[in-house]
Parts: sequence; structure tokens; C-alpha cells
Amino acid sequence: MAATVHKVFIIGGSLFAEAVMAWLRQHEMIAVVGVASDAAQALKHIPVTQPDVILALAEDGTGVMDLCPLLAAHPDLPIVRASLLTDELSLIRHRRIGRHTADLLAVIQDLPS
Repeated sequence: MAATVHKVFIIGGSLFAEAVMAWLRQHEMIAVVGVASDAAQALKHIPVTQPDVILALAEDGTGVMDLCPLLAAHPDLPIVRASLLTDELSLIRHRRIGRHTADLLAVIQDLPS
């Protein structure tokens, strides 16, 4: 059985992003299919590159990057946010819920404890 190659799109223009990209390119199971300096630029390239995951590498002093436009445009595409400052990885997924209060309660109750 052939192993799956995961297509990764990287967002970030820092030295940290360049180092992560170089490291990922050494792994045969990872294909870096695109790079953008920010989320707005990434929105233009993601439909063409069709990644399996977005790797958002925070580049400012706060470790914050606005990912809402990406989540809205590509709700099924997972985003892994990494910050060198906080030394953590976060998996961000979008989930649409209904308009009713019962829908909100169901989502909260389904959260892992």
C-alpha cells in the first residue's frame, strides 16, 4: 500500500517559517505546496494548491494571526497554528452550527473534556 503524501500550505514570512519549511521539505511524506506571507495572500493561492492542511506560523510579537477569513473560505481545511513565542501548536477546525440555541448546546456538550 502506497503511503499518503500530505500537502501543506505555509503562512508566515519569518525566519521561523523558513526553517520549518526547510525541515518539512526533508520529509518525503510532506509536500509543501505553497507559501504566503499572510492569510490574505494565502486565500488567493489555496484554491490552486489544494493543500490538506494549512500551517500558520505566527510572526509578530503577539503570536496572533487572523485566521477567520481562511476558516470562512475553507471550512473543511484544518489549520495548525504554531508560535515560537508560546512554544505550542494549536489545531483549529471550523464547524458550522445551526441557528437554534439547542444547536449551540449540542456543540458545547460534544467538546472533549
